[in-house]
Amino acid sequence: MQQLSAEVSQNDALQICRMREADADVVASLFLRVLELVPYYNAAAKAAEREKYTPRLLRESVLEDPDCVLLARRSSDVIGYCFSRKDDGLIWLSWFGVHPKHRENGIGTALLRGLEDRAHRAGAHKVWCDCRTSNVESRLALIRNEFQPLCTVPNHWHGQDFILWEKLVASSS
Repeated sequence: MQQLSAEVSQNDALQICRMREADADVVASLFLRVLELVPYYNAAAKAAEREKYTPRLLRESVLEDPDCVLLARRSSDVIGYCFSRKDDGLIWLSWFGVHPKHRENGIGTALLRGLEDRAHRAGAHKVWCDCRTSNVESRLALIRNEFQPLCTVPNHWHGQDFILWEKLVASSS
């Protein structure tokens, strides 16, 4: 797999764009790096997530739905990602993450705005997702981006507690 470059100038313009098939190795590497740093996922949850976002599965996903993986780029470097899928007229946000050296620079917000644009294009009226109850960073990012908590689901996936979230969006249709 290709090495991730973290030495990107902060002066380079941030771009939010679709993942190309050729990006799959770099995106999978960044996802694994972010996942391994997550302290609030247990070993079983991490193992399950590792299997869902391999380079092969990422390539297959974007062939089926070109908007399902959005990337944050500076120059040619991938510094963030957002994985989503169409879900019965809605958009499910599976994951978003930012390279550790590029956090606190609005990249997560830019990715969430890109996801909202995806929802508009798809004619969806809602983006929804979950996060661990202990994931303070994601909770704050979701609140800052006008997601509303729906409920807490205790003892859920892999025996962990989650919050379900939604953001209503105006569809373009």
